[in-house]
Amino acid sequence: MNSIPDPLSIADVHVSLPVADLDAASRMYDLLLGESEGLRWAASNATVALRDGRTDADAHAVEPTVDLTVADYDGAAALLRRRGLTLDDTDGAAAIVGASPLRITAGPQVRPTGRMLDHIGLTAPDADRAVALLGGRLGINLRLVRELGDGMCQLFFRTRTVVIEVVAGAPDAGDRLGLMGLAWRTDDIVAERHRLAGAGLEVSDVRTGRKGGTRVCTVREPALGTATLLIEQ
Repeated sequence: MNSIPDPLSIADVHVSLPVADLDAASRMYDLLLGESEGLRWAASNATVALRDGRTDADAHAVEPTVDLTVADYDGAAALLRRRGLTLDDTDGAAAIVGASPLRITAGPQVRPTGRMLDHIGLTAPDADRAVALLGGRLGINLRLVRELGDGMCQLFFRTRTVVIEVVAGAPDAGDRLGLMGLAWRTDDIVAERHRLAGAGLEVSDVRTGRKGGTRVCTVREPALGTATLLIEQ
């Protein structure tokens, strides 16, 4: 019997970030990820795009979006609707109503030789709801649950190409999913920290990461639009 292809089969991610200063953010992402194509930076398993972060014409705050690329957009949308989710189709992406900032998309092109996104971090008000959405309805593989105490935990999901880390139950998590940050892989964290700091970016000292065998440092630049970590492992 032939296997039935999974129309979801989620792989890469595309993150769109609202920023206050497009010029400053663009210069920093050029340093971090290489030159852009129209305010879009391509890594090996992810892309980042920038948008004007000022309020729109209706005075609504501009929110980030996290697009999950699927194998078959039409088939994936139909499957998610059968699973009880409501989708709002806009410009080739379908927002998952009630699960902002997540959307599904056929996905932009990544750059096979680009920097690799180690993981994307999200926050969630409740672990069970996060597992039900990401692991159940979206079919993303839940690989690890790590208890943090005080009702909080870390959930580690893995698509075909990207790790999604969810911190659930934090007091400041709000009532919906939120973007926590991006962690980029580097082969030589000391050299990369030196390069970025030499170019004028504020970067923390290198420290031991929570995962065994890793070293990390933080790029402390609010202009990037989200918390940004470098990780060597």
